[in-house]
Amino acid sequence: MSQIRPVDALLPISITLHTIKDKSPREVSLGLLVIWLAWRLLIPLLKDKHSEALRSKLLPQLALFLGLLLVNARVIIQRDDIRGPTQFLLIALGVMVGSLLSQRAWKPTLAWISLANLGILTLFLHEATSAELPLVLGSIKTIFSTTLDGHQGINRLATLLMILTMTSWYSYLLNRDFVIKGLGLIGTVSGYLLCIGSGSRMATVAFPLSALLAWLVMRLKGRSKKFFAISLTITAGMVSLIGLWWFMIGPRSTINLGSDSHRLEAALCWLSAMFTGHNRFLYGVGFNNEKLNLICHHIPNFKGSLGSIGHAHNTFAQIGGHHGLLGIIALLILLIVVVQGLLRQQASVQRVLPLGPKGTTFVEMALGLNLALAFNALATTIHHRNQFNQVLIGLLAATALCAIRPAAAKSVNDSPESPS
Repeated sequence: MSQIRPVDALLPISITLHTIKDKSPREVSLGLLVIWLAWRLLIPLLKDKHSEALRSKLLPQLALFLGLLLVNARVIIQRDDIRGPTQFLLIALGVMVGSLLSQRAWKPTLAWISLANLGILTLFLHEATSAELPLVLGSIKTIFSTTLDGHQGINRLATLLMILTMTSWYSYLLNRDFVIKGLGLIGTVSGYLLCIGSGSRMATVAFPLSALLAWLVMRLKGRSKKFFAISLTITAGMVSLIGLWWFMIGPRSTINLGSDSHRLEAALCWLSAMFTGHNRFLYGVGFNNEKLNLICHHIPNFKGSLGSIGHAHNTFAQIGGHHGLLGIIALLILLIVVVQGLLRQQASVQRVLPLGPKGTTFVEMALGLNLALAFNALATTIHHRNQFNQVLIGLLAATALCAIRPAAAKSVNDSPESPS
């Protein structure tokens, strides 16, 4: 049971339920999320394998986070504080839970999370059949807008789908069980198709780009300068071609250029709110969007309406506008902790890895997941208005905090280090 971790089944169930638009299943789903977080904070104190010294060290932290979770359970489940401080509490809870997991413990957790894509796909297929809509990618937005708008907008769902797709991909690569690998592969394909159907450009690009870059970084270690030069040339060429297609010669190039320019303008405007007086440089304007929408009234949203862009389309700018210099410092602290963790993990890999999927290690997964979170944070406010995104951001970012034992150097013909 400790290997299967059945309590983690609450995650895909709650994520799937939250996709439904009705209030009742949404509250049930958030209640299950609170139960899962509470149990995850209790588990380290209930296991016999933990020494008394370790329990004493963990007790104050776990008790504090558990207390904060329970005190805020109502506002989380009722969504009474959707733009307030609980969004950062949920990210912190995700980091705390993730930091308690070992390499071995991450594998079943990844497998359970990846099942959420299958649940969401099942809901879309059911709604398409009920409404007698064709089972094509173009129907996803129509279905979403009618009964499956539980994740607060198509872009919020797209961000969630991207996270779930990345998780499914690494569950497929790192788990050895045939059934789990199969479910991970199905979750990856179905999740990515839903990302494409959502129309979110970043969700569509972030998955392959993050996975490719993480693979490239890990495979470059210890290889020849020629391989390094060829890899960088191919990568630069691919990025240039995508950019050329995106902004100049593609059928939607004009739309892409206008949309992205407005996103950049929105990010700069929200960040500039720090310099509009009233102590906003230090504290920001607070959690309310009304002041920022007023300051940035001249920027249209995706529908072309003025004064209602809703968010900064950039996490750094959003934090700066809402919380000023202190908020930016808090974000940088988390970023530094994650980057330091990733660098320590990179240093633990002291050998040349095979080019194929068998060379995938936990270190590559941690890098890929955090790259995907970073890319999305640059293009949108990744944590905005969705409790599941908030918890998963913290949880998956914490893969960078997992300790990796250095392995002895081996040749490319040797079997890769076990990811568990």
